[in-house]
Amino acid sequence: MSACNLDRKTGRAGLNPARVKRGLGLSAALVALLVGGSALAQAAPGDAAQAAAAPAAQAAAPSPDAMTNLIRLLVAKGTLTQADGDALLAQAQAEADKARLAAAPPPPPPPVAEGAVRVSRVPEAVRAQIRDEIRGEIMAQAASEGWVTKDQAAPEWTKRLRLFGDVRVRSQSALYSRSNSNQIFDFTRMTATGEPIDLARLASYQFLNTRKDRTDARYRARLGLEANVVKGVTATLVLGTGEDNSPISENASLGGGFAKRSIFVDTAEIKVKPTDWATLHFGRFENPFNTTPLLYDEDLRFDGLSASLKWAGLFGKDSGVTLTGGAFPLDYGDGNFPSVAVNKQSFPNKWLYAGEIKLTAPITDTLAVDASAGYHSFRNVQGQLSEPCNLDLGNFCSTDGFQPQFLRKGNTLFTIRNLVTNSAGVYPQLFGLKFDYRILDLNLALRVPVSENVTARLAGEYVKNLGFKRADICSGLYDTAQAFLVQPYNNYGADGNAARNICTKTNPTSFIGGDTGWLVNASIGYPKVVKKGAWNAFAEYRYLESDAVLDAYTDSDFHLGGTNAKGYVVGAEYGLADRLSLRARWFSANEISGEPLAIDVLQIDFMARF
Repeated sequence: MSACNLDRKTGRAGLNPARVKRGLGLSAALVALLVGGSALAQAAPGDAAQAAAAPAAQAAAPSPDAMTNLIRLLVAKGTLTQADGDALLAQAQAEADKARLAAAPPPPPPPVAEGAVRVSRVPEAVRAQIRDEIRGEIMAQAASEGWVTKDQAAPEWTKRLRLFGDVRVRSQSALYSRSNSNQIFDFTRMTATGEPIDLARLASYQFLNTRKDRTDARYRARLGLEANVVKGVTATLVLGTGEDNSPISENASLGGGFAKRSIFVDTAEIKVKPTDWATLHFGRFENPFNTTPLLYDEDLRFDGLSASLKWAGLFGKDSGVTLTGGAFPLDYGDGNFPSVAVNKQSFPNKWLYAGEIKLTAPITDTLAVDASAGYHSFRNVQGQLSEPCNLDLGNFCSTDGFQPQFLRKGNTLFTIRNLVTNSAGVYPQLFGLKFDYRILDLNLALRVPVSENVTARLAGEYVKNLGFKRADICSGLYDTAQAFLVQPYNNYGADGNAARNICTKTNPTSFIGGDTGWLVNASIGYPKVVKKGAWNAFAEYRYLESDAVLDAYTDSDFHLGGTNAKGYVVGAEYGLADRLSLRARWFSANEISGEPLAIDVLQIDFMARF
């Protein structure tokens, strides 16, 4: 039968499902016609005989298909009319063609040109799933990166800008020992205007509060804008609060009768990154060196330029060596000094030149080390004794330009004017730094991961002023006629009694200052508290002698700023929500030598970042 196929592998006959279905359908129809035809033949013999006589002449040639021959036979016998037979034959042919098309193998693919890629047909359901997944990934990335949608058209330049900032509200309590000396000069205020102090008049002196506890509220606000200028070049501008132009504090008091507040330029930087291993900073920017508040306050910004070169992977994964150097102008001097004289004077420009090498390397799978060595050379900051100066002939002396712009407390000072008695009987003086400052700074830190986000860290820092020379405490000061005007004005004698500790050519031994500082810090927690539930805690001990660093730039919170202090700091911070945290710190510090001055400070900070 044509409904059966011969299995090519076994040689056995098998059923073709499509043809069996077609055969069953036609067979059922034919059986019905045969039954009907027999009935018609019995009812009208004459008609049957007439139908049997005519078709024989019209019979077609035999067909290899048995079903086709059967239909033709029924037509020939008169059981089916010619029209019904033709219709059945057409239906059978159509079903046969359809079955052959379904069973036929697919045509060979067209030839592929060289270099072309053939892509198989992907079902519509799969294509729809791929579209949905890609759309979801793109929308998620757009939400996280802040893309502009088609309904929120914005200029192209807005895509190159990033806005950021922070606000901090602080409660600060300063607690003083009742046994503190009340004769400690406030050199910050005495030298803030640059005006001379008449040492012959007690009213010219200003003193620090050393015995009355104070609690006040302060805030700090900063708003920054970073622009991607071109590839590898960014410009950053940050504005911040402050109450004066101090280099180390941006705090402003919550008080003052609701008066308006000042805004200062915190950062104005152009950063150039020509390669992955080189970075250049120009303008005013954050501290580029690996230091702690022992040397530079965290709010201190550097003016000038710096460059960093980094070689990564020298000692394995997450390792590297970084070289950083910079030149930072401190003071160009007044080009019109002195303003009241025709003949002008010039002074050497004051600069900071600094360089550092930093190493980061793993010691074991869980222990890593960060180490750095830096050298910070302050040029022309040391005071110079003037030529004999008679103020009857003018109101300036030859070395007035060597007075420092900023002073806190702790550094050894002396009066730089070598005054000659004038007719008014007054001696307006200026103060200068007794020593040069060329600071060696060494840092070492060990890091151990405790968990995925928590790290334990033990760190230390050592600073030494290589420009300090104890034997020179009286050199350049002694003048036979006016010796009492050029004495060191602090850090001398066991009790600070100048009458018993006047410098002479043979007695410089009363000086009690020093040139060394160090700290040890232990911390645990998240490196930065910027997520909800993040936390960290630390404890630290510091020791900073009078002339180890410049008191104008060291931490403004410990001992309320300055040098000649020792003590400890403890603190903790907790993330209340993403970018919102609460921090508490306790500073306890005493003087190292000289006049007694013990100060404890409690700070509670509520901070928001964006």
